[in-house]
Amino acid sequence: MANDKWLPLYDIYPAAFLEFHHIQLNLTKQGTRVVFEAPAAEQTYRFLREYQDNGLIPLLDYVAVLRRLRARMLEARDGNGKREREKTHGQAK
Repeated sequence: MANDKWLPLYDIYPAAFLEFHHIQLNLTKQGTRVVFEAPAAEQTYRFLREYQDNGLIPLLDYVAVLRRLRARMLEARDGNGKREREKTHGQAK
């Protein structure tokens, strides 16, 4: 199957599960939202089924991947994740 088709994901948790299993994701900004895009391949669907079946993975490793993916999401959304954190903490200049 050609990898020219992409599966949009709107939830960061299954997206992080795919990243944990080394499925490369594209992040696309659509308006104010960031959409995670995974290759529409059999392996992607297999890992999504495993996610839905509560597949076991090391929790700390998954959380580390989740945090990195969230940072990428904020960077894609805001252009600068640090700027967003500074605004929320009242440190914006």
